[in-house]
Amino acid sequence: MFNDPQSIDSMLIDGAHAPTYPLIANQITEKFKIKKGTAIDVGAGPASLSVAMARITQLEIYAMDLSPEMLEIAQTSIKKEGLENRVKTRMGDVHQMPFQDEFADLVFSRGSMFFWKDLTTAFREIYRVLKPGGAGYIGGGFGSSAVRKKVKNQFKRKGSRSYKSPPKIHVDTLEIAVLEAGIDNYLLINDESGLWVLFKKQQNYTI
Repeated sequence: MFNDPQSIDSMLIDGAHAPTYPLIANQITEKFKIKKGTAIDVGAGPASLSVAMARITQLEIYAMDLSPEMLEIAQTSIKKEGLENRVKTRMGDVHQMPFQDEFADLVFSRGSMFFWKDLTTAFREIYRVLKPGGAGYIGGGFGSSAVRKKVKNQFKRKGSRSYKSPPKIHVDTLEIAVLEAGIDNYLLINDESGLWVLFKKQQNYTI
């Protein structure tokens, strides 16, 4: 989620951002109706979205991150929720994911996309590990303008200095990367919910 795990304020994990993850988890499941099978959370950070997804689905989820520090925090969060049997941590880089071809039914990610070094390579890897008929829900944001406002107000009230907005990605840059990755069945969202790209690895499917 962030490029400096040591700077993450504890309120980011359990406090201010808490409303964001259940909302986005519901948006993912409502969109694709994938509630069973295998999922990968790319750049999972403290596994907040993994946990939120596990609460409302029966998915087996791999919370993947490059940072050992983040994976330790994630393992603590997962254990706290009693989800060790369904949410596993995995060290990995989105540019060379440690999963075989056609491994996952769903790949999701919130926030890490803005720190990827090569968007095209990353999306190509995500597409590679998806099963035919699998779906990707990748991007960043708060899910709604109301939650975005609530989160930012909480940071202001608590005087947190550790939160920094992620780097920006222009929607055209994102679309070019998706197309170059060979993904032609996609939907771009750029509104109050954030910047997202949704796609299916299946022909003759309209998002």
